Amino acid sequence: MAAEKACKAYLTAGSGHDHVRKSHAYIVRTLPMIARDYYAKANDSNEISRWEISEIKRLAREIQLLAPACKEGDLREDNSEYPWEDAQGNVSIPCEYTFPKIDDGNRAIIRLIRLIRTAAESYSR
Repeated sequence: MAAEKACKAYLTAGSGHDHVRKSHAYIVRTLPMIARDYYAKANDSNEISRWEISEIKRLAREIQLLAPACKEGDLREDNSEYPWEDAQGNVSIPCEYTFPKIDDGNRAIIRLIRLIRTAAESYSR
C-alpha cells in the first residue's frame, strides 16, 4: 500500500489527483521512474545500476499483484489485504505470510523500501 500511495503522489505532483483515484495499477510503471529520478538527483555514489532497475521492475510487478484488484487472472490468491485458502485448504494471513517472490533478502528490495519511504515523505509535502 505504501508503494501504491508513493506512486500516486509522484504522479499527482503537478497534475492533480483525479486521474489516479480508481486504480491500483500504477506501481509497475511508476516505481522505476521514481528510482531513476531519485538516484539521478542524488549525484553521488548511490547511482542505481541496471541490475537494480531490473529488480525494481520485477519487484514492482509483484507488489502491484498483491492488491486483490490486480490479481493475475485466477492464478494468484496471495494478496496484502485479505486471508486466502490454498489448494490444500490451509488459510494464509497476509501479516504472517512471507511473500517469497518479494522478500528475497537481496540489496534491491532494501533499496526499494528506502526509496518508497523517501518518495512518500518527499511527495506528501
